[in-house]
Amino acid sequence: MTRTAIRLLIVFWLPFSSAAWLPAQSLSADRFLDGLSSHPVGEQLELQQTGEIYQALIVAPASEVERVVPAVLRYARPGNQANVRAHALGFLLAITARPDGADLLSSKSEEISSLLSDVDPNIQTSIAGTIEILMMQPATNTKPYVVALTAAIQDRRTPQDVIVERMIPPLLTYGRDDPRVAAAALAFVHRGDLTASTRSALVNTLSSVPDLPEGVNRYLVERLDDSDPHVRGVAVVAYPDSTTAYHAAAKGRVERMATDPREDPRVRELAKEAIEGKTSSNPNIDLPPYTQHDR
Repeated sequence: MTRTAIRLLIVFWLPFSSAAWLPAQSLSADRFLDGLSSHPVGEQLELQQTGEIYQALIVAPASEVERVVPAVLRYARPGNQANVRAHALGFLLAITARPDGADLLSSKSEEISSLLSDVDPNIQTSIAGTIEILMMQPATNTKPYVVALTAAIQDRRTPQDVIVERMIPPLLTYGRDDPRVAAAALAFVHRGDLTASTRSALVNTLSSVPDLPEGVNRYLVERLDDSDPHVRGVAVVAYPDSTTAYHAAAKGRVERMATDPREDPRVRELAKEAIEGKTSSNPNIDLPPYTQHDR
């Protein structure tokens, strides 16, 4: 795992750690980023200082946070050193997590959404997570984010797992009324290069999202007939947990799978449990492995 990926993982973990909190007056995200871009301070000290600043950003007065937002966004852009960008993205996430984060960043939606086009999957994952948090807030103008997410899921360079785990769920939640969103989502799910793991993740993730476009919901139900038994198993397990249109549409197919002698016996057993209403698979019954040629 790269140093950038490690740092991005750390900033997600830091709010729950017991690291020391800086007093508000010690907030210096901009000075830290300025200095780090010119003079590396060593990885251990670098991460320690990042953690302190991250947590200070969460509790600092809004005026102090507003002061450093331009620097944070400037250093998050492509062209900066990878480690400096990772720290800047962590600081951006801290600001986003504040109760007033959406207000502080409301005028920066275009700039934040532009970062989603980055070719680094770690950067894309971090930005998509930040955008999802912002889109949940009433103060956020979601339109720039909907446009950026729609473009990202249509870009073949965007990793499939990032699209499924970080992009499509908020896009179909907050952009469901936009026909361009539905078209882009349908185009993605019907791509011929989707791996079995991507197809599994789609049904696992989207089966709980309400008011999906009809074509997307139909695609999820079709995973019960997927060529890969693992995907079929995941689709079966998703059935009792779902309270959306997927549950109603999948009911008849799951019932038939429970008695189908041609079905993989592990999937058939999962189907029996599903129609009994069990909301998770029996730990003693393993999902079939992915087929070797399609992962």
